[in-house]
Amino acid sequence: MKFLIFVLSFLPAITILAQQHPPFSEKTIKTEDGTLLLPYTKGEVKKNISGVYTQVLNKICSIITAWDSISPPQGMEVNCFGYGQGLEIYFRNYFLENGGRFSEEGGTHLSIYVNDPLKTVDLSVAPGIYLCPQKTANFYDYPIYNVSNGYEVTIVAKTKIPLYIPVSQKEYLKTLIAKEENNASESSPPNALAYQTTLLEMEQAYQKLLKMDKEAAKNFKQELEKFKAEINTGEIGTNVIDPVALLRKELSGLTDEEKTRQAYYGGAWAMDEYHNFSGLVPYDSKENTDALIRPNPALIDSSSINKIQLLVICWSVGDSNINSDKPRLYNEGRNGFHRTDNLMTELYNNKNIWEHIFSLW
Repeated sequence: MKFLIFVLSFLPAITILAQQHPPFSEKTIKTEDGTLLLPYTKGEVKKNISGVYTQVLNKICSIITAWDSISPPQGMEVNCFGYGQGLEIYFRNYFLENGGRFSEEGGTHLSIYVNDPLKTVDLSVAPGIYLCPQKTANFYDYPIYNVSNGYEVTIVAKTKIPLYIPVSQKEYLKTLIAKEENNASESSPPNALAYQTTLLEMEQAYQKLLKMDKEAAKNFKQELEKFKAEINTGEIGTNVIDPVALLRKELSGLTDEEKTRQAYYGGAWAMDEYHNFSGLVPYDSKENTDALIRPNPALIDSSSINKIQLLVICWSVGDSNINSDKPRLYNEGRNGFHRTDNLMTELYNNKNIWEHIFSLW
């Protein structure tokens, strides 16, 4: 009798589990746009991982694909692509078309990068120099940073050292000067031959236009004569901005103390407001601007390059352009194609899986 009571006490749980995992079938469900989804068909996991971090990326992939919610997958294909330092895991719904089963293009996905500090920043404002990301939230005790225009990444570092090191105004300006000097060495102003070629092309265009529209040809002829006059008087090419000279002047205008202060960037607004070419903002006016930084090179120990020292995690969930990188804010449900979005959100919230991944080093 005690044994029977013990078994009966588990029946509700067994029933619930069965409801969560319906049997495999080829039953279809029509979405609002008429697509026939196959939410109950038996799916598969596809792996294609190579490169120096193959072993590490395979371990991460195996932890995620062993999750009981997708082992085995139902109604979707799980794709694991790994190359170099990156791993991408896609959940792709199956749909029925012309009697055949296909997986959707794109799909909700997760990206994980190993030992790649450049994934902790966005586009550079100068070679190796970036806008400082801002912390926005936490992911199981690890920080989530806004790296650019609201786009977020989770940064999991092995050490507690700073993720970024500040860039001084002097360092930033000297980096810009070197960049502009390199640009100048790779290009040269138009020569006489180039001008003559342009004139010839304009003359040919004028002759064709003369046959079609004499009034338009007349106006074109005036512009042609104006261009010839500017070449003859040397006006063309004399009003060229010299960025190197402007940046050198800006650097020399700083005091020794100002040169060592951290650089703050205001972009086009600062260029207009402070009449400079660098986009720098005076230190005393740094509010609502971005500090300039470099990723800390000490985050990666080159002697242990094959071990996990840094993970950068990015998400793409749902249709929202604003919150697709923020599964914690997902609220689009689980119907239709959103089934995989909801499942990826559940993965985001599965603490056990992430603790297992974070324990790999």
